[in-house]
Amino acid sequence: WVPAGETGTFDSGVVDERVVNGVTQHLFLRSCPTSIVGVWVSQVPASRLGLSGSSLVKERLPKPVLGSAPRVGAGVVKLGMWLWADPAQYKPVSVSAWVPTPTGIVWARTTAKPVALVFESGEPGAELVRCTGPGDVWQVGFGDDAASPCMYTYQHSSEIAGGRFAATWSIVWDISWRSNVAVGQNLGEYTTTSNVGVDVREIQAVIVS
Repeated sequence: WVPAGETGTFDSGVVDERVVNGVTQHLFLRSCPTSIVGVWVSQVPASRLGLSGSSLVKERLPKPVLGSAPRVGAGVVKLGMWLWADPAQYKPVSVSAWVPTPTGIVWARTTAKPVALVFESGEPGAELVRCTGPGDVWQVGFGDDAASPCMYTYQHSSEIAGGRFAATWSIVWDISWRSNVAVGQNLGEYTTTSNVGVDVREIQAVIVS
C-alpha cells in the first residue's frame, strides 16, 4: 500500500484526496504480483476504529456453557452446586482494524476480557451469584465437604417452578481498545448469557428401626 501522491506512477498530478459524506478519503495504490489497483481509503480516527472493533468483538463472544456438579439435571436441595465456565470460552477475544494513511498505518486493537461469571438460579427470592474468575471444576477427589469459590445452594425443589428452574448463566466481559496513535479507552462491560433449565430434587431421609 503506497499513497498515490507519493509515487512516480503518473505522468501528471493526480487527485489523491476527496471527501465523501463528510469523511476524508485518500487514494492508495495496492501493489499485487500482477497488477496495481487504486483504492480510496477513509481516514478515520483511532477511536472510530476501536468502536468498530467493539461491534465485531461482541459478535465473536461465545454464549457460555455451564459446568456444574451436581449436573443441572440432578440438583439436590441444600446441597451446594459447584459452577464453572468452559476454560476454552473464558479467555480474551480480540479484533484489530487498521487503515493506511500518508504517514503510515493507523491501527486499533479491541479486546474483550472475561472478568466474572453470573448465575441467576431462577429460585424465587434468590440473589444472583457473581464469581470472579472461571470457577473450579469439581473433581471426585475433593469429597462432599469441599467448597468452591463459585457455587449456589438451592433451598427448594424445582417442583415449585413446574419441575424446572429457569436459570441463566453469564460471562461478563470488560471491553477496551488501544492504538498505535492513541492511548485507548475502556468501553465498559458486556454480558453474554445462556438459558439453563435446572432440575432440583429433595432427598427424603429414611429411618430404619
